[in-house]
Amino acid sequence: MTSRLRLDDGTQVAAALLLPATREGVVALRAPVLLLPGARGDHEAAALVAVADVLAGAGHPVIRAALTERPPGIGASGRTEQAVARVPVLLGAARALLAASLPGPIARADWIVGGTSFGGRVASMAVAASGGATLGVAGVLAIAYPLHPPGRPTQMRVAHWPEIDVPMLLLSGDADEFAVDGALERHIGSIAGGGLLVSVPGAAHDLTVAARRDPDGRRRGAADVVHARADALITWAGSVSG
Repeated sequence: MTSRLRLDDGTQVAAALLLPATREGVVALRAPVLLLPGARGDHEAAALVAVADVLAGAGHPVIRAALTERPPGIGASGRTEQAVARVPVLLGAARALLAASLPGPIARADWIVGGTSFGGRVASMAVAASGGATLGVAGVLAIAYPLHPPGRPTQMRVAHWPEIDVPMLLLSGDADEFAVDGALERHIGSIAGGGLLVSVPGAAHDLTVAARRDPDGRRRGAADVVHARADALITWAGSVSG
């Protein structure tokens, strides 16, 4: 369902809400999920849509939302510090949208927050800054986490990982130019809440697998890759739902 999140400052951002089937009375759902886009601001990116579909099918309400009111394009997600500060605001708006969209009271308050690339990074930074309990966040889901700028593997973006006090799942390709030479494996142990890496052989930063990297010699799109890892995503999300 196409929608918009209304923020405290009066602005609105594009969003899409996916609701699982509900029962009568209290709506007993698994942890709701807020997914944010990469630096171009595209909340309709294939990997993001596929992850949302997988989790909604497993009982998680999912909201995919833009970080700003600007349409998708270069730099649409804004500066890192501004985006991090906006995550709690987006969570509040997402809670309001979900409450208004369900037929009964919500039995669960804690959310999973994350997104693709820049979106997953700023979500993790917001949790590190405020704490999962303060934000009402039970887990962080980072899709193609941008561990370092391409070609600059010494500039690691992990200083805040020891402050992430909730479980974090990283879905990443081993051919991702933003995370080369097994760097995720070397740093994932620093996540205070515990980290789980779901690695995709041959996948680039957008989670696509080129034909030359695929054992069967055929190109795999991001949606194919995500759905092939659906069990891992569902199991992890269920484990942080309580």
